[in-house]
Amino acid sequence: MPLLAKDSNRTEDIINNILSETPEKQSVKPPAGDLKKPEGDKKPDEKPQPEKKTAPKKDSPVVSNAEEVLLKTGIQFYNSGLYPHSMKNFRELVDKYPQSPHRDSARVWIGKILIKQYNYDEAIKEFSSVPDGSGEYPLALFMMAESNMLKRDYISAIEYYQRVFSRFPEHELADNALLNMGRLYLNTQKGTQALDATTKLIKYYKNRETIPDAYYLLGRIFEKDPTLKDYETARKVYKLFIKKAESGVEPFSKSPLTKRVKADLLYLEKRHFKQEN
Repeated sequence: MPLLAKDSNRTEDIINNILSETPEKQSVKPPAGDLKKPEGDKKPDEKPQPEKKTAPKKDSPVVSNAEEVLLKTGIQFYNSGLYPHSMKNFRELVDKYPQSPHRDSARVWIGKILIKQYNYDEAIKEFSSVPDGSGEYPLALFMMAESNMLKRDYISAIEYYQRVFSRFPEHELADNALLNMGRLYLNTQKGTQALDATTKLIKYYKNRETIPDAYYLLGRIFEKDPTLKDYETARKVYKLFIKKAESGVEPFSKSPLTKRVKADLLYLEKRHFKQEN
């Protein structure tokens, strides 16, 4: 299992910035993924190479109307809950058109159907058939994490969520991966790792829809984790969440978690801050 908590002082600084609402001096980008080597990354004594002539680009693969129909109809069937019909369409697309650019997408949809059917092991096999380098690969990794989480293999789930974040930090699911990692760590009483994942989400993905969830999780960590338990900090986080929601700060103002945060804050104050009340 990857250990995320490597710099406790930096994590504490992030928490202090959150509670004081001190903005970062400049925008913070998530760490770069490890798939691409930076351009111009040469050894000091490396001689410049002559410019290579680029081969003419090959035409994009032609997508037949039949492939499009199979994919779109399969998605429609899936959204309507007609999973056997949806599966038939996607299987036909994969088997009949092995060179189709929609093939990896169809495999992901097949995996999603298998999850709906509680067949998590087969779903993982389907997702793992999507090759590294495919545009669907980050989603396939994320869905492998989801499948392992549903089958209660939390260590494997965390591993795949970590891969999504570390390899594809700019992907739309990177923040969701961190959020789910934080929840799993908290549920398995690994508060330090949960705290690290949650503060990374807040630091790198300030404008994502998952930010209210991250703030709520941060409060839960300080309220529930046996090692990091700090009711005063939990109360501060909950109050900050409510302040943002009631001040119209998006996406807090639209978060369905607001009622739950208020209820948790009320419970926390009645149970642990009786003298103040």
